[in-house]
Amino acid sequence: MPDVTRAQRATSFGEQADAYDRGRPGYPAAALRACLPAGARRALDLGAGTGKLTHGLLALGLDVVAVEPLEAMRAAIAPEATVLAGSAEAIPLPDASVDAVLAGQAFHWFDPSPALAEIARVLCPGGTVGVLWNRFDDRVPWVAAVTEVFGAEDRASLVRGLQAPWTGAAGLSDPVSQTFAHAQRGDAGVLVDNVASRSAVITAAPRRRKEMLDRVRALAPPGAFDLPYVCHVWHARREDAPGGAARG
Repeated sequence: MPDVTRAQRATSFGEQADAYDRGRPGYPAAALRACLPAGARRALDLGAGTGKLTHGLLALGLDVVAVEPLEAMRAAIAPEATVLAGSAEAIPLPDASVDAVLAGQAFHWFDPSPALAEIARVLCPGGTVGVLWNRFDDRVPWVAAVTEVFGAEDRASLVRGLQAPWTGAAGLSDPVSQTFAHAQRGDAGVLVDNVASRSAVITAAPRRRKEMLDRVRALAPPGAFDLPYVCHVWHARREDAPGGAARG
């Protein structure tokens, strides 16, 4: 099978937008709150996918802008949000227009330098940026077996690597790393949809993809179950300009 490029993997999710929406978990409210400055009113979900993170921000009472490049993914985002086509490297918002920028399960697809510059541009002084990454909690044996099916897609090195862009990022300070345990209630169908929506599986050869999904279904516990996750969070604050103040 020809090598799959990073760009092909990044744009593959539209092929499985329904599976993504059914199978992917949301984000714990505590993790979202950790990424928000005091008094936040307007937040940007960058690389919003089908709006899993958007939904959580709306539930916290925020005015949410969701920016997502893939049309099939945008179509599933909650209508209560302002949904825009765009990318992290060219955010379609004015300067200093949001109190927080959050990216769930998306930052690893961004080009870090231009994306961080754009994030700093659209943030109000004193605003925050948060990167969130849900990972299967593979301390649970059957979950570890599921993770082995698609291997590197859930690799811990990817999670660790997300910390690197904060180093020396223009206009951002006080980076903090946190983790939050949570669970997704579902069944074998939800678990299979979760794995089917991963880029390494979407872009696999059809026979290999079927083998992986059949194996995942066989590993799922019977009936309904809680699928455990660890949500890794990194957040930082935009530095106030000299003599400036955050929007009041």
